[in-house]
Amino acid sequence: MNNRLNIVTAGLLLALGQANAQTFDNSAQEYDPSKHVWEYTYKLAGGDPLVVHQWHLQNNGQHAGAITPGVAGIDLNLDFTHRRGILGQGINIAIIDDGLATYHPDLAPNIVQGSTLNPDPYIYQYNKRGRLTVDSHGTKVAGIAAAAAYNGQGGRGVAPAATLTGANLIGKDKNYTGRDVAIRAVMDMDGEVQPMNKHTDARVINQSIGYSFSDASIYGNYRAFFDNIDAVTKKAVTESHGGRGSMAVKAAGNSHFMGGRWLDRDKGLLTLFYPNGYALPAYDASIADPTNANFWNLTVSALNAKGNLAAYSTGGSAVLLTAPAGEWGRYSPATVTTDLPKWCTDASEAQCENPMYAFNMNGTSAAAPALSGAVALIMSANHQLSWRDVRHLMITTATKVDADSKPRMIGDYEAIPAWQTNGAGHAFHYDYGFGLVNVDAAVEKALQTGPVMGDLQIKSYDVPVATDAFIYDGDFSGTDSVHSQKEDLTVEAVQVHLSLEHERLGDLSVELISPSNTRSVILTAGTDIEGDKFNNNVILSNHFYGESAKGDWKLRIIDTNAKDSWAERVYDLGTGKFVEDSITVIPQRSDKIQPNNAKPGQLTGWSITFYGH
Repeated sequence: MNNRLNIVTAGLLLALGQANAQTFDNSAQEYDPSKHVWEYTYKLAGGDPLVVHQWHLQNNGQHAGAITPGVAGIDLNLDFTHRRGILGQGINIAIIDDGLATYHPDLAPNIVQGSTLNPDPYIYQYNKRGRLTVDSHGTKVAGIAAAAAYNGQGGRGVAPAATLTGANLIGKDKNYTGRDVAIRAVMDMDGEVQPMNKHTDARVINQSIGYSFSDASIYGNYRAFFDNIDAVTKKAVTESHGGRGSMAVKAAGNSHFMGGRWLDRDKGLLTLFYPNGYALPAYDASIADPTNANFWNLTVSALNAKGNLAAYSTGGSAVLLTAPAGEWGRYSPATVTTDLPKWCTDASEAQCENPMYAFNMNGTSAAAPALSGAVALIMSANHQLSWRDVRHLMITTATKVDADSKPRMIGDYEAIPAWQTNGAGHAFHYDYGFGLVNVDAAVEKALQTGPVMGDLQIKSYDVPVATDAFIYDGDFSGTDSVHSQKEDLTVEAVQVHLSLEHERLGDLSVELISPSNTRSVILTAGTDIEGDKFNNNVILSNHFYGESAKGDWKLRIIDTNAKDSWAERVYDLGTGKFVEDSITVIPQRSDKIQPNNAKPGQLTGWSITFYGH
């Protein structure tokens, strides 16, 4: 009966979508019976003049205003889904940001604010972190997710029939004091309607916001603050919409490097700086922003139009998937989206600009709404699917990008592995998670299945640690501690809380090795971590998805001496890749000098939490 209902519901949604869609060009590659439906490429419908530049929707090698083009096929692969008329109907996407322009002609048709407060963004230029700015960020984010389609203007969103709610958390005229309060607002968690089932309650919560902490003590010192965000997010994600829940999408961050300078502006060559001698990432998703290590968030990294990690994107084992975002728009495409219809230099409105649309949106802030829109499409294909069902479909259909990537080394030590296949047969990468979301493939599976995931189980264990668990300088054999897991479950994610003492934390590489012998680097060496201890710091790994939990789990900590020096590396914006053999070792920056530890570090405690079924 359930499957029959799924088919009827999907059929109604298809009919509604097709009634509102424009005529599609039916041309595709010559029919090949060995191909799946999602492997064909169909031309996107017309009706929006800027859609030809929106490579994240369909990348055919267009320039989108940049000097160099993208690479065909590096996109969300949603052409067949849109052709079917699946456009995000019935799904509300909340944009927690600096407010969104509810009056924008490409957003207004989809706005359903409900009881959430969202003043139209502050349109007057003001100083923020030393820069003159206006609050256009949320408007750009909203357009990527769900700008209206087929209206003869601008471009379109990934899910152009989804509805939008805005919550102003970070703008000059913000309404909400914290992310927890904003999430409560978009879910109506404190209102009379329970349990969060109004059509204006978010089914997707987009968070193109975050932190980049270098102070290792932040999590331990503010544990209650982060635990509260964790608890509120969990409630929103698991208890809403009749138990099907919502998807909380979170940008991984833009802290891959410490800074940079032009090597050759005409050729688009940047020299980027790293706080280690091997040009390893400056920050890790879990440690820099503990909300990335929150299981209830889906953390996403950013891909450029060439199919590689964007120069700025933070990576880490907490990343679940990657999504298109682009570079800065001059040498290589950025994302084309909505902009403020009007912004002014001062309140007198004597000098104002009317941009309407932007060709330069990027960052994991752009990747997040691209993924949020993708989630809305999958959910609208089959409303019975839970948030975990949708995760599962995206993980198991994702496309491997940058397939020939090489491991990053510290001498003979593999500091960041290339693509690895885990014990359940799923390929995973530190930068990309399980890969680029493939909408057509996930939607096809969504249309053919009912709920697929069993009941969620959460099991936590404190692990006894030997009193002599010392971490020796330059010892690549590492310091091990083992948890023997007696109870079995199928893993969806593993979370570690880590306590240790060490005088130069950035030297440390932390690995978690599963009973299936899957080695997940849960913290790469060389990051800009300051302080001398981890105090119950939280780290998440999605690497073990689908594996059995039963058996020995080994935590390994290695002191690599990666911080003895810094490094420069040349990035080519035109190709979207680092120039080979361009790493130059340089002295530590004078204001960031960290002397090597004078004594061994010590592992003082850890716990492990399994999320699974």
